[in-house]
Amino acid sequence: MKSIIGLLLPCVLLAQIAAGEASHEDSRSVVLRVSDWQLNLKPTAGPNNVGNCLIVYADGRLHLELRRQEFFGDNASLSTYEGVLSNQDLAFLRSILDSADVRKLPKFRLPRHPSASDNFESFVVDIYREEAVQKVGYFTWEGEPKPREDDKAAWAEQRAALQPLVQWSRETKSFKKAGWRRVHNANSTCQP
Repeated sequence: MKSIIGLLLPCVLLAQIAAGEASHEDSRSVVLRVSDWQLNLKPTAGPNNVGNCLIVYADGRLHLELRRQEFFGDNASLSTYEGVLSNQDLAFLRSILDSADVRKLPKFRLPRHPSASDNFESFVVDIYREEAVQKVGYFTWEGEPKPREDDKAAWAEQRAALQPLVQWSRETKSFKKAGWRRVHNANSTCQP
């Protein structure tokens, strides 16, 4: 059973990352789209499959989707929230996105299939720039097969450069000043 789940869940995770390229919203108004996933195939006291999607629009609007799934649970839960960044918070985000470290990052590369791994983490970001969408991020896992050395080095570089954005996006969920309100979102804005 574990080997079936070990093969199926990474495929689902990779499909969700790849699907993140599409959005139902007008991409010209999008500044940033973050896909942050953590998956643990070992029994845990809480959710073992956690996925967050955050979209930031040029006018400061926020769209946040939180997915949670208990170990071997039937369905994942989806909670959707909307809020608004202050002009100061939006300017701070733009300073992170416009930093030289982030701008110079190479395009994110999907990993080879990590079929026997128990823990996965991915952080993938689409930054909507005037000239094109910059897709950056990292992927980590424990177990076999080990990542290729060039992938491992690229993800380590991206992880280091993206730490301010990782921290910002994870803290955003608790921004009280964003005025988060729960909204109905049966079809998921983050998935095609």
